[in-house]
Amino acid sequence: MDLKLNDKVALITGGASGIGRAVVKMMLAEGARIVIADLHDPQNSDVLFIKTDVSHREEVHSLIQAALGAYGHLDILFNIAGPGAVGSQLDTDDTEFHRQINGHVLGTFLCTQAVLPHMMERRYGKIINIGSFAAHGVMDSIPAYCAAFGAVDAYTKNVGRWAAPYNININTVSPGNILTPMTVQWLSEDNRMETLSSAIPIRRIGSPEDVAAACVFLASDVARHIVAADINVSGGQRI
Repeated sequence: MDLKLNDKVALITGGASGIGRAVVKMMLAEGARIVIADLHDPQNSDVLFIKTDVSHREEVHSLIQAALGAYGHLDILFNIAGPGAVGSQLDTDDTEFHRQINGHVLGTFLCTQAVLPHMMERRYGKIINIGSFAAHGVMDSIPAYCAAFGAVDAYTKNVGRWAAPYNININTVSPGNILTPMTVQWLSEDNRMETLSSAIPIRRIGSPEDVAAACVFLASDVARHIVAADINVSGGQRI
């Protein structure tokens, strides 16, 4: 299937590692032009890297202006940047709660808000937000992480319906447990890898490429009739 992403301009936050890095690789293979916003240099000469903290409005504004200055327009935004899950119900302090909300919710909101006027003027755009299965089930720990992704899911539904008349598709991709540099240490402890794998119907923990494939599909016009949806990429872990 030809996704017709050749020469599309995509901004990918959190593109230096994990799921973001996998999305970058797949989008480059499709012929897209890539801008990466991250706190860490991706060490990739095939992309434009702009160091950005997406939870700061001024930095996001500078990011969008730099991307538009380089390529003239933006077709696609992937909101992937955000911190990993830490903190139990009783030991999550204010700092950690705000870190999760700022990293996942505020970052997604600021980047989306910044690109919307441009996409509305062009009457074209694709925005893909990374969510989590943690937003949709009961978990005994990581309350701030769950709350943050619950907010991302609600925001995507809200802004997705609002932006649809402008020919802008906004959707969420919600992974289950994924083997990334952020999770590999946690999964390697206490036999979690084997325990979690056996609890997933497909009997394996997902890869960044599994999630990236869904993201890249949503970035294409093949997915033009998918609006304000949440795509479950959990191997059956969530139904």
